Amino acid sequence: MRQFKVYRHPSGELESIRPGWSWPAFFQGCVWAFARKLWWQGAGEVIGLLLLYVLTEAAGLVVRSAVLGLAVVASHLVFGLRAHAWQAQHLLSRGYKHADTVTANDRSGALALSTRYRGWRSPGSLSRQ
Repeated sequence: MRQFKVYRHPSGELESIRPGWSWPAFFQGCVWAFARKLWWQGAGEVIGLLLLYVLTEAAGLVVRSAVLGLAVVASHLVFGLRAHAWQAQHLLSRGYKHADTVTANDRSGALALSTRYRGWRSPGSLSRQ
């Protein structure tokens, strides 16, 4: 079982995020960011790697390949470490509020537990205090 943070939009829409390391973000990098509509993070990796490619143009092929390979690994480590924090920040910027923290097996289970425990019935309903 894992801990999930549940975020709720004023319209009643729910999202859950599991804090910590993200393997999908680590392996996919900017593709993962673009799929999650984290435009600045995805564009930052693409622009950074393109800039590094241009700056290492004078270096030999072996040096360029090594530098770019290390840069990709480093940027993907950052994505793996920061992915869930970026997602939470993105939800907060869209009007979501941290509504609950639950322990569940997966994201959908976390949403179901939170909905049942808090008594949220419909997207427009207010939570019980």
